[in-house]
Amino acid sequence: MATGDTVLTADSLVRRPEGLGIALTLPWYRSLWLSSVSDIAVSVEGRAVPEDDLRVELGERVLGVGELREQWDVLWFVQDRLVVVVPLDEPPAEGQEVDVEVTVDLRLPYMQIAPTTYVTNHARDRRSLIAHGAAR
Repeated sequence: MATGDTVLTADSLVRRPEGLGIALTLPWYRSLWLSSVSDIAVSVEGRAVPEDDLRVELGERVLGVGELREQWDVLWFVQDRLVVVVPLDEPPAEGQEVDVEVTVDLRLPYMQIAPTTYVTNHARDRRSLIAHGAAR
């Protein structure tokens, strides 16, 4: 089984014009439908980012966190990176170290324990990451 310490990697943090892009790995051992993502929470430098401010990108799709629950026809493959875009007043400088915490809650659709109740995988990862890339 995957654990929370697999969500972020050394190259997860990318500077963006609007703030940051945080590339997440799927914290599970097999691909899941995006509708399995029941929640994503992000803190940057100890400050929680409101869910409504977050945008999620997977391939060509751009969604709000709340819209993920409706994406029953889109797979988050194990090898794909889901990018959470975090708006900031000013993106960090190239090479700047940034404290990032991400929590991903997954509802496992093939592990039903009661009617409409599924096993949940709660994956939390916190790291100091170096901001890479040009803020375009």
